[in-house]
Amino acid sequence: MQSVFLRMAALAWAGLALHWFVELGMVGFPDGYVTPFARATGPLLHFLATACLAQGLYFLCRGLFGKGFGVPGLGLQILIAAVLTVAPSLIVRNCPHSRTCSSAYEELTGTMMDDGTGG
Repeated sequence: MQSVFLRMAALAWAGLALHWFVELGMVGFPDGYVTPFARATGPLLHFLATACLAQGLYFLCRGLFGKGFGVPGLGLQILIAAVLTVAPSLIVRNCPHSRTCSSAYEELTGTMMDDGTGG
């Protein structure tokens, strides 16, 4: 049971990281314009995607070589990993759609939120 759970966690994490890397590779408009928000958050999102990929490899190694590692302990590690990588990524990706986050971004950077939406 533990091995199956670990392998599923590893596959889910690796799939999420792959999805993020593909998404980050397609940033910009067809004419090549990359918004200021995408430029500002790109390095952070690349770091989080890399961390997610590393976590997937960790879970895979734990599943293949780990001994004495219970499902409750794994669940806690997955929760911590999600809080450290998935939650910040979702916050950054959804920031332009949140009034609170947009206001915080504008206050911290001193610039208007430009995520490319509008006319």
